[in-house]
Amino acid sequence: MKTSNSIKKGIGKILLLFAVFFIIIFFTLPMITNVLTAFKSDADISQSPPKWIFEPVLTHFKTVLKGGGYRFTSYLLNSIMIALSSTLLAVIISLPAAYSIVRYRGVGQIVMGGALLLRLMPMMSLAIPVFVIFHRLDLIDTRLSIIIMHTLIITPTALMLFIGYIQDLPRELEDAAAVDGANVLQMILFILIPIVRPGIAAVSILGFIMSWNEFLFAVILSVDRSVTATVGTSFFITSHQVRWGDMAAAITITSIPTLIFIFVMQQQLIKGITAGAVKQ
Repeated sequence: MKTSNSIKKGIGKILLLFAVFFIIIFFTLPMITNVLTAFKSDADISQSPPKWIFEPVLTHFKTVLKGGGYRFTSYLLNSIMIALSSTLLAVIISLPAAYSIVRYRGVGQIVMGGALLLRLMPMMSLAIPVFVIFHRLDLIDTRLSIIIMHTLIITPTALMLFIGYIQDLPRELEDAAAVDGANVLQMILFILIPIVRPGIAAVSILGFIMSWNEFLFAVILSVDRSVTATVGTSFFITSHQVRWGDMAAAITITSIPTLIFIFVMQQQLIKGITAGAVKQ
């Protein structure tokens, strides 16, 4: 009986490993295909069926970074500055707002409802009003306009996550600080921020990824100087052809910053998400 049970457990583990393997392959196959395409020559890309064994070339990466009339390094710099700035602003705005919503009832509930409404609203419905407003403010083709819109996009998500983190915090810590004479600002700076640091890291990473991948407002509000890497990648789609190799190389390059963030902050991200999502 014990032998049969151990065999069943062994078969179950093997099936589980196969299932996990196929799930990983299923979700990473587009990324793998894109990376392989970036290293193929134009002749290999046009092969049907696709070639899986080929001689890798760096032609497309050289075209993206140095040739073809594209200032892709400038686009990458714009994306980095916009993503970092909008994420920082979203954290600065949403953390105190989440604290006030959790600890002080009243207007905060209205703010939370408005944030949820903004998060659920289709962004396409805001495209024309946003363009008209920033055009009248003479902010078209500036980083500031995209930073403002990305901050508005990130803030509702950041607010919801921070509310989850702060609700898990014991009120006794703040009561003890109040007895010692600490005001609200001191509580946020010296008690709240150190405790929810994993949550801040998680929100920052998610916000960075959201800003980095955002396309709609980045393409509407940019012309030349503030073009982001996501928008710049679409420039390889011309009226005559789709330059698959150059586009694949551009996508591969633009994926590197987010992958670095995920690998470096993986533990903080997991710890922060579970802290906000699971109540003890």
